Amino acid sequence: MPGRLLVVIDIQKEYQAAGRAYHITGVEASLANAERVLAHARKSGWPVVHVKHLQDGDLFGRTSPFSEYIAGFEPLAGEARYVKGDYSCYSNPEFAQRLKRHLPDEVVVIGYGSTKCCLATIVDGYHRGQKFLFVADASAAKRSEAFDESSLHAHATDILAGYCRLTETAALTT
Repeated sequence: MPGRLLVVIDIQKEYQAAGRAYHITGVEASLANAERVLAHARKSGWPVVHVKHLQDGDLFGRTSPFSEYIAGFEPLAGEARYVKGDYSCYSNPEFAQRLKRHLPDEVVVIGYGSTKCCLATIVDGYHRGQKFLFVADASAAKRSEAFDESSLHAHATDILAGYCRLTETAALTT
């Protein structure tokens, strides 16, 4: 499959919900950019793949309302959907097989979080010979004990530059 394929990683309510362990206080700006990228991909006819993190327990729990897609990011008919229980999207064998069978020229990645699931997916795919484009402003990171959200996201983006091309929403969608 030549061309681009968009992977939308974990755009779930856990990241919007204040008080939850994965809440990102500055998530709204990246969500607005992710929405623009998703609309651009659909208009451009790129295949769109949605990946949702689900696991046992309350955090990203299978029955938790916080595990649902954020409004506006629900898959449309014909768009692929995968569930993962680990950081890399490749932890889902069907996702890995799809990308292996229908290898796009470039996999465009948006979603959460830049320090875990986006990073793990891109590094994993890089080692499988795939090419990636990370839309840095259509992603974000949750804070850690030592670093704030923007610092962690900047560091993750810097690390990702060794494994993929980087871009911003405006450059991709214009």
